[in-house]
Amino acid sequence: MPEPAEQATEREIVRLNKIIRALMDRAERSANAQGSDFDLFQTTIMLEEQVLSRTAELQAALGENEKITHELRQTQSELVATARQAGMAEIATNVLHNVGNVLNSVNVSAELVSRRVRASKAQGLAKAVQLINQHAADLGDFISHDAKGKLLPTYLNQLVEAIAAEQQAIVEELANLAKSVGHIKEIVATQQSYAGASSMVEPVRLADLLEDALRIHAEALGRQRISVLKAFAETPPLLLDKHRLLLILVNLIGNAKDALSAPANQSRTLTLSVRLLDEGNLRICVQDDGEGIAAQNLTRIFAHGFTTRKNGHGFGLHSCALAAMEMGGSLTAHSEGPERGATFTLELPISRPLKNVGEAGETRQKWPKKRSLLQ
Repeated sequence: MPEPAEQATEREIVRLNKIIRALMDRAERSANAQGSDFDLFQTTIMLEEQVLSRTAELQAALGENEKITHELRQTQSELVATARQAGMAEIATNVLHNVGNVLNSVNVSAELVSRRVRASKAQGLAKAVQLINQHAADLGDFISHDAKGKLLPTYLNQLVEAIAAEQQAIVEELANLAKSVGHIKEIVATQQSYAGASSMVEPVRLADLLEDALRIHAEALGRQRISVLKAFAETPPLLLDKHRLLLILVNLIGNAKDALSAPANQSRTLTLSVRLLDEGNLRICVQDDGEGIAAQNLTRIFAHGFTTRKNGHGFGLHSCALAAMEMGGSLTAHSEGPERGATFTLELPISRPLKNVGEAGETRQKWPKKRSLLQ
């Protein structure tokens, strides 16, 4: 490691002072032994002047070096502050992008619930009750002999079944809505954890997680008539960072959906595949036969801010690559070129939940206790 300039200067001054003292001692000994030696004395004086001049130059250089060092330290502090602000801005844009993806699902769920409520069969119940009230005095005769009255019991039975089905559908959609809202909370918490906190892993059923990712884009996939092919190998529950993985899947599926929206594309097929590799890693592939990626863009596809789309911002794939690295894995892209589709491959190291044997001898999964990232 190079010696600092200040220390080198001080060493030079000390060395020159030693030389001066040695020459003065030599001159003094020579004068005592042989008498006055004027030439030696002149040489000594000249050397002393040179040393003093050089010392002054070195001290001036040292002062200038201290000034430069101070300026460099100040510049370094400013660069650190700028980098911190840039990092905070990047995290903010990633949060907004990923939350925006989930909000699509929230909007779909809210619209479905609203539509079901507006078209609810419960309005028929009000009409049936009104009809009963109109014939309160002769209800038995009305149901037994009147043409409309005879249909009333059957209608009420059908109405009960229809309202029960509506209620079940609304409950399921509200559950999806709650799941999406919970995922938004986890997105924010996960992004906050990028500051240095360790990731939180939990048992994950990959098929369920992939279905959740598809559900977030369900409305757009259906509108664009994109066929989804699933090639899910049988996998046990795996210990993974569930919400970071979901962030990656949501972004990759959204990216493939956008690639399939080009008018020139006719097949409109999105393929999701999952399998465990021999070396113990998990491989998830998101493949489309859409617009493809040019060779010169494959090396830049994960760069922050890089995008080939008119309305793109280049945050999604960059945040996916960062999340994959945070989980100790990798994310790569492959394409044969424009109009030949693309494949994004995510590989992650995995582990399985621990097993223990119960008192009766049966084997059961030991599930880690789940903690909220917001705690």
